[in-house]
Amino acid sequence: MLTETLQSIPAAARSVFHNWRPMLVITLVYAAFLAAIYSFLAVREASMWQVVATFALAVAVPLLFFLLQALITTDAAANQTLGSFLMRSLANLLKILLISLPLIALAVLVIYLLAKAQARLGSSLTEALDEIPRRLSGAAARPPARPVDWKYAFVATLRYLALGLFLPLAAIHLWLSTSKDGLITTIKRIGSIMARAFAPRSVFIYIVGFIVFAVVPYFLLLRTIPSKHAWLELVLFVARLVVVFALTLFGWVITVKALGTADEPQVVPLGTEINAAGETI
Repeated sequence: MLTETLQSIPAAARSVFHNWRPMLVITLVYAAFLAAIYSFLAVREASMWQVVATFALAVAVPLLFFLLQALITTDAAANQTLGSFLMRSLANLLKILLISLPLIALAVLVIYLLAKAQARLGSSLTEALDEIPRRLSGAAARPPARPVDWKYAFVATLRYLALGLFLPLAAIHLWLSTSKDGLITTIKRIGSIMARAFAPRSVFIYIVGFIVFAVVPYFLLLRTIPSKHAWLELVLFVARLVVVFALTLFGWVITVKALGTADEPQVVPLGTEINAAGETI
């Protein structure tokens, strides 16, 4: 299983770079998504047009996000025209939005419950989490080590597992199934889809991808490279942003594609035996 899993990731990468036209569209949509987020955070509600722009961006950000997922999860055949690919992606957009509503509600519920649990336990967890970037950047000397409070650690672990692993994995597999088989079929087969989502192979692919599209970009943004020359520091900063942009985009796309490949049924030659773990003997 490990060998097949490791092979599915480079195979997904080859398919992504082979179909460069859909990937170009995905890149443009991702850039528009980031620009919309930045504009939403930068706009101040001081005049009428700024209020309208804020509301428009509040609608555009989630739409661009789900459009991005529709583009990624829609299969792009080699002999398919770009216009056909875009039409199929737009048709999948509404279905992906609908299948995501229960997950959004579940995410809100999880955040609310964990926030209530954190409020009962106190504010030490929040202070500890806020101190992590400052410690890693070396902005201040490390304070004396404190004993681990397992209650706060438990709540933090639940938050990271729910929002960083379980909900994203479930969402990716639901999006893939919805784009491929349709909304009704996905709802009928939701039990088997969730079983595949949390299978060892799927979890391993996601963890490898998570390191590429989340962990490495986080540390690249966090770590600064000091320089005595202002222009060199600017060049290094722009280079870091470009690398982070590429890692987050391609890391996410390749991870989703690899998970889609892992969901495909394996073609086993006649006479080949399969053990309980799903491996060929």
